[in-house]
Amino acid sequence: MIESEPIGKQQAKSQRARRSLCEATVACLVRDGYAETSLNRVAALANLSKGALQHHFSTKEDLMVATANFLLQRPFETPEHAGEVPHSVADYIKLTWHKLVNTEGYRALLEILVAARTDRMLQTRLSDTLLTWNDALNEQARGKFTSKLGYEQDVEILMTMTRSLMRGLVIQDQYSEDPALAIQYIDRWIELISPLLELKSTAERL
Repeated sequence: MIESEPIGKQQAKSQRARRSLCEATVACLVRDGYAETSLNRVAALANLSKGALQHHFSTKEDLMVATANFLLQRPFETPEHAGEVPHSVADYIKLTWHKLVNTEGYRALLEILVAARTDRMLQTRLSDTLLTWNDALNEQARGKFTSKLGYEQDVEILMTMTRSLMRGLVIQDQYSEDPALAIQYIDRWIELISPLLELKSTAERL
């Protein structure tokens, strides 16, 4: 087994700085929105000069691509990684909502994705990553769930619909003063798909 070489001090310092800048970008996107998130604001929030920021990210587009890639790793931090073990489809969906979707990180990601719809350069730079991300989420779903009716395509279809519902509920927040409504919608969705899906046993998933 070949051991990986240790990260040098300078490289580790650079990685910490880039992570700090991505985290500051997330905070700015949630607070100010995509249009108002500037290099100056992010640098100030990260307690760095604009020049120090641009040593890592020359443009806002570079910063947004890095932040999107940083955030797109989160869906693979499954509930199990957070010490939560789901015992049913309902458990898994609710944990996904609370731990991954109904979060500042996900709201920041949506800001970037909405901007990429009309920003062609940003869209081009994110396109392959998003396709890979979607394929990986589908593969993850197939590894965790099975169809109760024997229609294995249902796993991918229903979990894609689940992600789409949750994405919409994040946006729906601004039309409602009652945050408990989102949970009611999720509970109702769980009632609809629970007869169709079930978690694979631990042995099947290994």
